[in-house]
Amino acid sequence: MANNFETIANKFIEQTDDKSWVDFILTYLIEFYNSQDDKISFINKSENQITEIIYIWLNNKKNFRRKMVVNSQPRTDNTKIEGYYDLKFQSNLWRENDIHFAIENKILQNTNTSIKEYTYYPNKSKGTSENKKYYDDGGMFRFLSNKYAENQLFGGMLAFIKDSEISEIKTNLKDKIKKLKISDDTGIYGQLINDNSINTTILNFDNSFRTNHIRKDGTSIDLYHLFFVFGW
Repeated sequence: MANNFETIANKFIEQTDDKSWVDFILTYLIEFYNSQDDKISFINKSENQITEIIYIWLNNKKNFRRKMVVNSQPRTDNTKIEGYYDLKFQSNLWRENDIHFAIENKILQNTNTSIKEYTYYPNKSKGTSENKKYYDDGGMFRFLSNKYAENQLFGGMLAFIKDSEISEIKTNLKDKIKKLKISDDTGIYGQLINDNSINTTILNFDNSFRTNHIRKDGTSIDLYHLFFVFGW
């Protein structure tokens, strides 16, 4: 980032509004990515391995730890649907710990299946033969269906990209998100409220954008999307 990172981080933690806290978290995540000199080494790592590296890096940042707690693979607060976040950020200084910022991590490739895994994957199957089960899934779907961040106004998607097709991937992903509509017995949800932000970067980080959606319960949620490109 062109601006002095420590100055930006200190500015955020002196403020109390939700956007400043979200920006504080995203700034550190972007700093993690920018600090990795050997990005090609991530190509052979799994989603869980990369998540753990990010988790350790964040916990080694004293300025971050003074204001924020990050947990890896914690259970969600939803008592009706079992689920586990990849990363969960909380602070007792942030509305007295009533708020958290959850992030879902995904390996993202330029394939229809991978983009569905990131967004919405209807009738996904697991198991074999008579044990096969079908269910709806997808990283964004977990937020939009209120499985994740049930009472929160925002959440994050963090994509790990291991090839050079980032421009094409983002184009195909944006097209999918713009057409997103999820239908069930409660009605239709998941659609964009305003698609202008999908073409605006977050904190001047090129591979990023924000989307705003209607959720299953009729509320809205902002999703912050970051794309970490490894290997190129």
